[in-house]
Amino acid sequence: MPYQPIPLLILFDDTQGRCGKVVPRMKELLEHRGFSVATHRIEDGPVDVEPYRGIVLGAPTFGVGLKDLPPTDALAEYLDEIEDIEEKQIAVFTVYPIWSGNALERMKGLVLRLGATFVAWHGYPMKDLARGEHVIPAECMVRVR
Repeated sequence: MPYQPIPLLILFDDTQGRCGKVVPRMKELLEHRGFSVATHRIEDGPVDVEPYRGIVLGAPTFGVGLKDLPPTDALAEYLDEIEDIEEKQIAVFTVYPIWSGNALERMKGLVLRLGATFVAWHGYPMKDLARGEHVIPAECMVRVR
């Protein structure tokens, strides 16, 4: 039987356009690792996650990472409406201007509250979006099966 790429969804809150800045490169790196990748902004409405084995979930961090941390209320509410999300393997990321604070821990907590399997996390500093860009693709390659 021929190899079938693993279907993966990058689902992100693109408030202020932050997460959208890393998504094209992340998609490329994931595809180089054998995934078939779709992207979806929560601002564009509902999405069916059934076809995907895993999800990479992104949300912005605002300010200095002390308050207004992800997940935004909009993202948390959006995820609560998705059926069968607890069956997915989910990696999380944030894009931050100065410091991510405990944003990644909060995102991981959201994944666990949903009952899904946590895979990995990474924070992208706005001043150097390429720093550590391999982390989520590499972790997904190993853990999403």
